[in-house]
Amino acid sequence: MPPLEPAAPREGSIVALVDSAGRLLLQQRDDDVPPAGYGRWALPGGGREGAESPHQTALREFEEETGVRLHQLHFFATVTRDDLPGIRADRLHLFFSADNVTPASISVHEGLDFRFWSPPEIAGLLMNPSARALVDRFLASDEYRETVARASAFSAGVNIIEMDRWGRVLLQMRAPGLHSGHLPGGWSLPEGPVFPGEPPDAAAFRRFEEETGHLLETLHLFRVYHRGPGLPSALFHEQHVYYVDAGIDEDLMPPDEIPSFRYFSPAEIPPLDIPSHASTILADFFASTAYRRLFH
Repeated sequence: MPPLEPAAPREGSIVALVDSAGRLLLQQRDDDVPPAGYGRWALPGGGREGAESPHQTALREFEEETGVRLHQLHFFATVTRDDLPGIRADRLHLFFSADNVTPASISVHEGLDFRFWSPPEIAGLLMNPSARALVDRFLASDEYRETVARASAFSAGVNIIEMDRWGRVLLQMRAPGLHSGHLPGGWSLPEGPVFPGEPPDAAAFRRFEEETGHLLETLHLFRVYHRGPGLPSALFHEQHVYYVDAGIDEDLMPPDEIPSFRYFSPAEIPPLDIPSHASTILADFFASTAYRRLFH
């Protein structure tokens, strides 16, 4: 990858690849950029070519440098020189991925080396301040914590069934490519991981607020599911399902994570393109005494 020209307006993309142990793939650079200079470590990536989108740049650069084509790539943040002095592009887009990439599958086409490093190991590496700031920002994010939680040997998650006064259930339209476990563009229940040391009910309150912008006053536990033959598509080994009839106006929910929210009646849900585990959970809930007590 040729060095970016500091004087010209340039855009670039970099990739934070996370392995199943939560380590980040870093590239050891062979160009001399102060203050760290030759041999420093940084996230792989490079400058945009032609009319590429930032996403296309990230995919191409990663493949050119490592020989690996990523399949799931998620946007994290865009920074400018005003945000972070020291970056060599005018605008730098950071993406992340949890694709299963082994060290043996990586070829060193550019730079000196590629290695996976744990967060404590990264703290001791030779890095330029701007590169370290980007890595630290990602490692401190919910996106990183969620990626690690999903990849752990045992994972717990939550689903939230929120209803209006007519007994309709709130579903969200997932953005394409958000996570490989979700159907791209499909409807699903609000859900997310339980972080280490976090009570499941606290995770449910947190996740619903993150996705809808609304803090619920109460939640009721419906059932705890476990991944198995009856729930093969579950994103987590253990799914804690909560419900509440808060009746939040769907038009008041900000689309920060997902394009849209809608309430659906039980009769409207079967034809929808939703993950099979969400369909099973909803069918069980609509047939339960908990639902009948609320709306019959």
